[in-house]
Amino acid sequence: MIAYCASCGSKTVTRLVARQSLSVCPGCDRIFFRNPKVVVTALIEEQGRVLLVLRDIEPGRGFWGLPGGFVDWDEHPEVAMVRECREEVLVTVEPIQLLEVQHVVHDEEGLVVLPYRARLLAGEPAAGDEVQEVGWFSPDRLPPLAFASHRKILQHWSREVLARGAA
Repeated sequence: MIAYCASCGSKTVTRLVARQSLSVCPGCDRIFFRNPKVVVTALIEEQGRVLLVLRDIEPGRGFWGLPGGFVDWDEHPEVAMVRECREEVLVTVEPIQLLEVQHVVHDEEGLVVLPYRARLLAGEPAAGDEVQEVGWFSPDRLPPLAFASHRKILQHWSREVLARGAA
């Protein structure tokens, strides 16, 4: 819950608003809705392998995941995905396809995860911001992953790669 109003500084109170207990400012009547944050990830594939990052920040520090991060309030999710790849793995990518959208609730915080299949356009992947190292992984050699949402994306990708190999 929000303790103080960001608009006028008054101490908030909890009220029932549309069947939800929410923080409300008694001074200016601002209601603080609990909206999810929007996250993007990039599934970058090359020669049957996927590019992953070893995270250097929490949550998930020391575990692997897809490059990605939060969408800024003023940017399109595709632009955010391209920016995150440039920051984290020092490459330029283009979005190819939006994959299955996921809703995640973790530690009372809601996230909407927008995973994109992306094509590598330029650059050699290397560790950038918030990343210890990068690596290419085949479906049968995936490392320990930081997030269940990434695991779900990569399980679907693994089935696709293995089906292509069997064809």
